Amino acid sequence: MLELKTLLVSVLLIVNAHAAIAQSRTVIKDKVKARSFYFAFGTNLSFYSKSDITFKSAESPSYNFTLHNVGAKDDQGLKFNTGGAPQYSYQLGYYNNRKKWGIEFNFDHIKYIMRQYQRVHLAGNINGEPYDADTLITPDFISFEHTDGANYALLKWVNRIQFLQDKNQRELLSLLVKAGGGPVIPKTNSTIMGKKKDDYYKISGYVIALEAGLRYNFSKLLFAEANAKGAYADYRRFLIADGTGSQRWFGLHFNLLVGLQLGM
Repeated sequence: MLELKTLLVSVLLIVNAHAAIAQSRTVIKDKVKARSFYFAFGTNLSFYSKSDITFKSAESPSYNFTLHNVGAKDDQGLKFNTGGAPQYSYQLGYYNNRKKWGIEFNFDHIKYIMRQYQRVHLAGNINGEPYDADTLITPDFISFEHTDGANYALLKWVNRIQFLQDKNQRELLSLLVKAGGGPVIPKTNSTIMGKKKDDYYKISGYVIALEAGLRYNFSKLLFAEANAKGAYADYRRFLIADGTGSQRWFGLHFNLLVGLQLGM
């Protein structure tokens, strides 16, 4: 009889212990908010594939030609000594912490600068004369850049895969996966055969992007994010002096941002 009572007491103790653990887990889970909103700001570095750039103008000098395999560079991130805004990125997002998905608006103020003194192939016509030859890019002939911004505006789906949690089961370190697309909104600066044009901001095409990175939460409010983004951008129609241009490229972009979040 004594052994039976001892067994019953042991079972009750085990059941109570499991109930306490389950209740503790429920309390911890309740501390993790179901939804969070966040904003982050930072800088970017960009690398571009070679691209074909077409320029058209019906005015004098008239032309319709394509420069093939043109190399370009960015403006090296947070530089303030070149005039205008440095390269920056910001994002505004919503995330469901329990279902592990979110949606984010991301704006990348990236810069694209055609490299001078490179030799490219020019095919087309200038003032009615046909050309099909290798040509040296010089400022006297053409200067071309999207330095007031090549500007991606992206709406993205977001997923986080947790690596580390704190004692309250909140995220510490997570892998980020993002995918999305949106318009490109460049402000193009060009000088072609002496004719200069500083364009205004306008939707000129589209971009699609796939992104991966890491996010670290310093606290409930403060986080940092580092990511790499692969993008395909199609600039179907940007403005030059008395004409239009078009180009497409693949870009690799590295972003570093810090941000604030609510509801974590």
